[in-house]
Amino acid sequence: MTEEEILNNIEKQKKESECFKKGFKAGAEYKNRLESKVDKLETLLLEFTGYGDEWLLSKAKLKKTNREVLADLVINQRQLMRELYNKLDSKTKIELKKRVESCIWPIMHNED
Repeated sequence: MTEEEILNNIEKQKKESECFKKGFKAGAEYKNRLESKVDKLETLLLEFTGYGDEWLLSKAKLKKTNREVLADLVINQRQLMRELYNKLDSKTKIELKKRVESCIWPIMHNED
């Protein structure tokens, strides 16, 4: 091997090392973001299943939260509800739909 080839190989190895480090860091950041999202969804699930009042956000805490965070919270809750609803059997879906409609439109269901 000539000196030029050796220098080219060393330069190539340095570039590959830098690319690997960048990719590894990006992968680690992505993993952290996914773990954070999973943790948030687990907390939401615990809130919906009534795990306990200590998991629920208090009214004071909700008032202190900015609109962007509240909007994200509502969107995540809707997503979670859809996922849970889609896992139900058809009979349970119909019963749940009736219960929800009776809460939203109580007058219409009292007339029946």
